[in-house]
Amino acid sequence: QPQFCHDLAESERRELKLFAQRRKRENLGQGSVRPLPLPGPGAVCQQCGGRVPGGSLAVFAARAGLGLCWHPRCFRCGRCRQILVDLLYFCPSGGGGALLCGRDHGETLRDRCPGCDEVSY
Repeated sequence: QPQFCHDLAESERRELKLFAQRRKRENLGQGSVRPLPLPGPGAVCQQCGGRVPGGSLAVFAARAGLGLCWHPRCFRCGRCRQILVDLLYFCPSGGGGALLCGRDHGETLRDRCPGCDEVSY
């Protein structure tokens, strides 16, 4: 977030703000937890490939693709494997069930500065 980067020139601050706005608009989503219908065949978890039985809770991420779901414990970043806190995820364009945390998604768009660990612009 630009407000936390105190050593940026004004032009750099504007560029970072535009980057953050575009990223949120195009890739940010929040999963929703709801039970799968009963009776029903259930579904397949996008992370582990295991069965999600009808009636059990599943996480859905609309930006990743309609009908795709995850076990709640499997709703993790596809790169670093961290739980997606507050069900917030980033989905690279194209979806297909690939979910990333904010840190790893930022690195797919821009390099990270080795000095300050911020995404460079």
